[in-house]
Amino acid sequence: HKQVLFLPIHHIGRKEYYNQVAHLTDSLEDAGYTVFYEQLSTNLPDLESFERVARKYRKLTGSFSTSVQAGDTSAFRKNGLVNQPNAESLGVNLDKALLADVTLEQLIASFEERYGQITLDSCDLQTELDAQYQCDLLKPKLRRLFQKEFVLGMRDAHLANLIHYSPARKIFVIYGASHYQGLKAELKKPEE
Repeated sequence: HKQVLFLPIHHIGRKEYYNQVAHLTDSLEDAGYTVFYEQLSTNLPDLESFERVARKYRKLTGSFSTSVQAGDTSAFRKNGLVNQPNAESLGVNLDKALLADVTLEQLIASFEERYGQITLDSCDLQTELDAQYQCDLLKPKLRRLFQKEFVLGMRDAHLANLIHYSPARKIFVIYGASHYQGLKAELKKPEE
């Protein structure tokens, strides 16, 4: 029997909120919980490979940023809002915690395996990743499928699988609020 606590984190909030998350994380780690956290990352070996996958992701979602996230504007800051800090700033001890997410390249490869290759045009290739994206996106239906089946579904299933097979008895999950229902459904499925 496992005890799983889920913190449905929001990716934009007030600094005080993230300070509370860090305090809670620290307290739960002290109480013996293993932290599972969300962070879409990459294992690609070189910049060229990463940029190709990132451009494909951008063609599906309309944006990709490695630094300043969408919404981080002066009006945004004026209202006291900040982007979610990294896991370490949320109190996660990276030596003990588990990065419980898929990689960017896994998301794209799985999508392409099911729906075909994402073709980048000259606009995609010439627009820097952190520049405003004004190229043609993929068809809305494909973009909706990517969001539902991969950004949510694939990641929810991956997280549930890690929870099922983890030797940890007490798990604290820090993941985006939009993943809660999907994770709950995945955890109710019988283990494979």
